[in-house]
Amino acid sequence: MRVKIFIFILIIGVICVPAYFIMCSFGLFQNEKVLVQYKVAVDLEGEKYDAWPVISSFTAIDKKGDDRQLYYQAEGAGLEYLFQLAYGQYELKPSKENPFLDGRIHYTLDHPDYVRQEKKYKNANDYSQLQHYYNQQEQVIYTYNPEARLDKTYVRSIITTGMTRSSGGSSSLVKDNYINISRLFKDKLGITVKVDVDEDNKIVTLFMI
Repeated sequence: MRVKIFIFILIIGVICVPAYFIMCSFGLFQNEKVLVQYKVAVDLEGEKYDAWPVISSFTAIDKKGDDRQLYYQAEGAGLEYLFQLAYGQYELKPSKENPFLDGRIHYTLDHPDYVRQEKKYKNANDYSQLQHYYNQQEQVIYTYNPEARLDKTYVRSIITTGMTRSSGGSSSLVKDNYINISRLFKDKLGITVKVDVDEDNKIVTLFMI
């Protein structure tokens, strides 16, 4: 009888372990999702404008909740444009090319660099690549160090659902660190970021208040 129970448990284990990793690859056990299949827009007086080059595949939100948080890949291109949206440093370009949007954002160039990198040397050969975030007064508001222990206040490790990353002949989950933009902007800039999700039309709209 004990042998049968052991065999049964072993079979269940053999089935469950691969199933667990498959579910992990689809991000079923995390509270966030990366917006690979969505368009990211910003709301301006009730109209929606394409926020590109804020890149959807580098953008994530909470899967559910009344106060969804916005996240952006810490080392992903385009993060600096979120600062420009927050500070209103852009022009509107109305367009009817996309019937689901009212146009696109044209980001202006008269602004400081909100995201800057710094090499912090450990010795003559090795260094860490730090990433500093600045406010409009060019004061550092946060520093991200990819080698440091995860700062759970402002950084979240998020899986991109259903995608793998190849390296050295093997593949692994696409898992990256994301900055919690909602919390960072609220705490450091005094700006509230709201998120609205239109599942039918695949649009995630940002509100900067």
